[in-house]
Amino acid sequence: MMIRIMLKNGFILMTLSAFFYAVADVFIKFMSPSIGPIPIAFVRFLLGGLILLPFLVQGHESLRGNSTRFLLLRGFTGTLAFFCLVKSIAMIPLSNAIVLFYTFPLFTTFFSFLLLKEPLKKLEVLLTVIGLIGIYILIDPGSHSYSLGHVLGLLAGGFAGLTIVLIRKVRKTNGSLIIYFYFCLVGGTISFPFFVVNFTMPNFELILLLVVLAVIFLIAQLLMNQGFKYCRASEGATILMSEVVFTGIAGVLLFKDSLGLGFLVGASLIVGSGVWLNLIGRSRPSSYTIPNP
Repeated sequence: MMIRIMLKNGFILMTLSAFFYAVADVFIKFMSPSIGPIPIAFVRFLLGGLILLPFLVQGHESLRGNSTRFLLLRGFTGTLAFFCLVKSIAMIPLSNAIVLFYTFPLFTTFFSFLLLKEPLKKLEVLLTVIGLIGIYILIDPGSHSYSLGHVLGLLAGGFAGLTIVLIRKVRKTNGSLIIYFYFCLVGGTISFPFFVVNFTMPNFELILLLVVLAVIFLIAQLLMNQGFKYCRASEGATILMSEVVFTGIAGVLLFKDSLGLGFLVGASLIVGSGVWLNLIGRSRPSSYTIPNP
């Protein structure tokens, strides 16, 4: 009975989804010294595609989809976002990488204006500027701690923002499963040759961790899909940003991340502007638009 109630509570489902995404982030950080982003990506895309395939066949959905060119492009930008994020997590503190990834609402605003010719409201411009100030404070380009990992985290947010804009286009004629399937298909295709060329047989522990990580990603995705059925898109997107809180706690407790004043101020400006942009409806994600890691 309790589980049935939870499965119809949008807040609980979204919070659980954010928690499982944070757990996936921790797994990536834990495995990064032993294994690169390619095996992590390939296993995630492979298992995700294989698990989705029966549901697509059972639902009699065409695997070709509609607007195939944009589906492929969405898969490509989503894959780049994931690669950049995984590499960023490996190179800089976990909390910093995730906060930089959550700059994607700022980039969604920019790409919506640039590509979809949507007019910018004054409030959106102000929030974007606030977010950019937060980015500058957080990464502190003049500091010795500034590195390629910060650039990759920001690129992950940029590609994720572009991905949302593309999804807003393809979701008009495609269901959530086919969109996510193309993400797995493109990601798997891109990562496969690199996986083969650089293949070294991991030990049993790493194989098990990779499989568990792929399952965690799937659980997080399913919880998110279910959650969006019981809450508004803007509310769900805002709740999902609690992933920043979960990873911040995990970073301090497990990886000894240092949350200095610059991080706290920068993160607050980035997340605050992102939350507000979500609430005023620019990003308007549905159950398949959040480009989580």
